[in-house]
Amino acid sequence: MKTHITALLLLFIGMASLRAQNSSFFIGAGGGGNFSKFKYTEDLAELYPGASSVFGLNGGASFGFEIQNFTLSSGIQYIQKGGEYRTDNFQDEFGTGYFTGREKLHFISIPVLLGYRKYLTGRFALSFAIGPSFNFGLKGKLDEETQYFGSDETDVQNYTVSFGDGLNDDYRSMQMGFQVSPGLVFAINENSKVTFSATWDSGLADSFNPRYKDANDFFDAFKGDQLNRSTILSVGYEYHFRFGDRY
Repeated sequence: MKTHITALLLLFIGMASLRAQNSSFFIGAGGGGNFSKFKYTEDLAELYPGASSVFGLNGGASFGFEIQNFTLSSGIQYIQKGGEYRTDNFQDEFGTGYFTGREKLHFISIPVLLGYRKYLTGRFALSFAIGPSFNFGLKGKLDEETQYFGSDETDVQNYTVSFGDGLNDDYRSMQMGFQVSPGLVFAINENSKVTFSATWDSGLADSFNPRYKDANDFFDAFKGDQLNRSTILSVGYEYHFRFGDRY
């Protein structure tokens, strides 16, 4: 993956040197809100049929190249993810119960996106970008509620969620995703642009830490993976340094 990213970067730098008058390096910043949820497979999908989204915030800095109509961009972004999941009514030694879990997780995300911008006028463009995202977990919180039929009391539990490869770490420290991001670009002037984007970020692998999963009896009874899904809405600003300005 690192080799492919380096090759793309060198290709864009080479293109820029050949088409300097239509090329730029840009830096920017942006932020917004997002809706994230978990997708479950196998037994976990049957256990949690009621998965829903939670709202979070995102923001960070970006940089990249715009060569003719193409872009190669990256950056560093803080993003809140997570999800809410519920069981159907179940039976245990306490009677008929109903369980709800809600997680709020915090990540630093580094996307690497190849994009295309179609300028419909001199100031307005449609954009589209795709590429991997590398999501590094910081910390998280899990709130659990269990209700029982015939009881006015609700059992509430709160836990800290950890990331890493230790036996007691819930999730992998780095979770890779893939982004698809359509958007709009408005050029304020030759150097300044405002962007609007809707990004779908899908996890590519099970987010659970394998060692934690192997040691936890829960996963002996309930097989399956948990995947992250996010819809990210953001507004950004870019300042472009054009390669041809010095000539």
